[in-house]
Amino acid sequence: MTYKICVAVTFLSIASYVVGVTCWSLASTNYSNARHHASELKLELERRHFLRFGSIVGIISYGGITGSSPALAVASPTSKSTLKKCTDIESCREIGDQKVKQDLEERPITRLDSGVRFKRLKPGVGDGTVKSGDTVDIIFSISRANGAYMYSKGFGFEKVQEFGVESARLQSDEGLDSYRVQLGKDSGSRDVPSGIEQALIGMKKGERRRIELPPNVGFETSDWRPEPTTRRGKAQIVDYKTILNGRGSNQPPFLAPTIWDVEVLSIRSK
Repeated sequence: MTYKICVAVTFLSIASYVVGVTCWSLASTNYSNARHHASELKLELERRHFLRFGSIVGIISYGGITGSSPALAVASPTSKSTLKKCTDIESCREIGDQKVKQDLEERPITRLDSGVRFKRLKPGVGDGTVKSGDTVDIIFSISRANGAYMYSKGFGFEKVQEFGVESARLQSDEGLDSYRVQLGKDSGSRDVPSGIEQALIGMKKGERRRIELPPNVGFETSDWRPEPTTRRGKAQIVDYKTILNGRGSNQPPFLAPTIWDVEVLSIRSK
């Protein structure tokens, strides 16, 4: 009798352990999925605000906090006079809604079939526009959808590398301040991602656009060109690849876009 009781107790203990492990595993999976969905929602909100304003943390509907990324300083329509009018959460939200409406009217967002979206930050000059097959000199700054700076060329953010170490001299001071792009190259030999080529079409000399680049027409279409020249930029690319590819069950793959500020310096027609 005692033997049967011991066997029964042992069986119940094992069953309880199995049920506990299963429940813990399911709970962990659900928690991981919930975190992933929350991250997707957060990134979507950040992406929308950054495309409109240049800084997800600098818009007045979030209390007038200013961002620190150098990419955000390129062009942000939120003026200091507007920020002074923001005194509490409700007034900030109201002014923010007005700025959204005004910004969309003054600088509407263009959507392409590929998923690329862009808006003009600065008008160009002259009658000539970029066409397929042209060679253009550009400057650019690349950020993540949340506004985090990745790397750039020509905006004065990058420093010259000397023996693998950043010097105090800026690349722009050394004449390393533009990037040449020939449009219409075959896949794998492009100078910039195909989505950036699409957004360049129609631009004038001196025009600047902010471009939201989805991964399907992103870095992989140009074999990850243009390449960063600094240690920080290279580390940012490694991190971005990790976001795209994921890192196990706790960090599933996520198709995060990047945000590009691109200005055309010159246009050479073929």
